[in-house]
Amino acid sequence: MELLLNSRRLALFALLLAAVSLLVVSTNDADASQAKLRSAVSLGKGAAGGGKCAKLAAARARAAARRAAGPAAAHRVFRKVHARALRRCLLRERQSRRVNPTVPPTLVGGSLVVGIDGGYTGWSDEEIEERSQLDAAITRHEWDPSEPVDEQDDVMEEAFGEIHTKIHALLGGNQLGDPNHYREWVIEFIRYYGVGGSFWDKHPELNESQFAITSIELGNEPYFGEMSAEEYAATVRPVLEEIKRLALPVTVVLPSRVYGNNTSWMDTLYALIPNLNELFDAFAEHPYWYGHEPASSGPAGPFGRIETTRRRMNEHGANTKPIWITEYGESTADCGEECVGEETQALHLQQMLDAIATRSDWGVKMISVFQLRDRGTDSSDRERQFGLLREDGSEKPAYPIVETAMDTFRG
Repeated sequence: MELLLNSRRLALFALLLAAVSLLVVSTNDADASQAKLRSAVSLGKGAAGGGKCAKLAAARARAAARRAAGPAAAHRVFRKVHARALRRCLLRERQSRRVNPTVPPTLVGGSLVVGIDGGYTGWSDEEIEERSQLDAAITRHEWDPSEPVDEQDDVMEEAFGEIHTKIHALLGGNQLGDPNHYREWVIEFIRYYGVGGSFWDKHPELNESQFAITSIELGNEPYFGEMSAEEYAATVRPVLEEIKRLALPVTVVLPSRVYGNNTSWMDTLYALIPNLNELFDAFAEHPYWYGHEPASSGPAGPFGRIETTRRRMNEHGANTKPIWITEYGESTADCGEECVGEETQALHLQQMLDAIATRSDWGVKMISVFQLRDRGTDSSDRERQFGLLREDGSEKPAYPIVETAMDTFRG
């Protein structure tokens, strides 16, 4: 009897031990499941937008792989592009849920932002894909004041809805036309694309708080023969005064031209426009010296021109206003001493980006790299091969350098 009782006790103890073991296993499995869920959410697999991002990343990766040379290269490109696109899309999704609903009135005083040139026309499907992949925080894009302000609505829908880039608006080229027309056109533009503009009433699906245009540049290099400083001052002064009178929430950037110690363009604007410092926010510089290192000495030396611009701005009482470098780049065309090889292009861009990031005394708050993609191959035309991408869409050595800077400096 005692033996039978002990056997029963042992059996009962074994059953109890098995039950406890099952409970522990179940708890561990539950913990593991929770850990996997947390991991999935952190990676975006279970997060809002994760499915959309996965589809977008796959589409971009397939498009990039199609341009690769051979199956092995296509596989590498697919993995690289897919991972990068997925990470960036998920980051944008998280950021969009934290967007401040109040649009800042200007960009002045903010942190450095590295952007890309957007040209002056529409973008092909392939270029939209490339711009989405680059993921620039800001894109400089040009409008023609002789056209209606809504002429490029389709481009803006792509910029805000597909590429997710903010736009710095270049309003006009070397010649700005009649001063009265230009004033009216610029004001209409701001009221259309700016904060509270009618464009956003037409497109409630787009994020006005994130993408409303809040910076404009009044003309592109007008000093290169198309307009004298006196003509330019007479044209932009009515615009500046009307923007101030209406208290429109926009950063106003004016082109500057410095060569050696010659600052006559800037000096003329100050002489002809009373209280200029109350009417604008930043000067734009294009410190090109084709084929030369940025630190090269001489009247066209890029670093020297930036320093001279800064010094003269300070002397005019604009010491708190930033410099915007709205164009800089190097061409890899076959054009002689004004063009460089691809490795040298990458080096010069790295040197410029490093300098403006570390030289806080320059006060550079924005740089727009010129440009995204070549418009020719083995060309003798300098203007056709400034791209970070070759004409076939493949990356030059400069591409990852600029891409990293864009990820680091987003304003």
